Amino acid sequence: MIHRILGSIIVFVSIIILPYWVYIPLLFIAIIIFPFFWEGIVLVLLIDVLYGNGVKALSWSVSPLAFSVLVLLIVLLYLRDSLRSYA
Repeated sequence: MIHRILGSIIVFVSIIILPYWVYIPLLFIAIIIFPFFWEGIVLVLLIDVLYGNGVKALSWSVSPLAFSVLVLLIVLLYLRDSLRSYA
């Protein structure tokens, strides 16, 4: 549990301080390492608010980064279940 919180804090601080070519791969590494890293979706929304066009009320558009994080979470959810059944 402490590793997950520490990982979230590291990704959060990297979003605030580091350039995008560092925090985007760090975010995807955290998504791969931690099981169902739902904090990644919240962190992607933070990236959109800070560096993107912002979040508009009643907006149906989804950022490509948020969509890719959601797809990666879903794929890894099924992939981890199938890998655990064989191990």
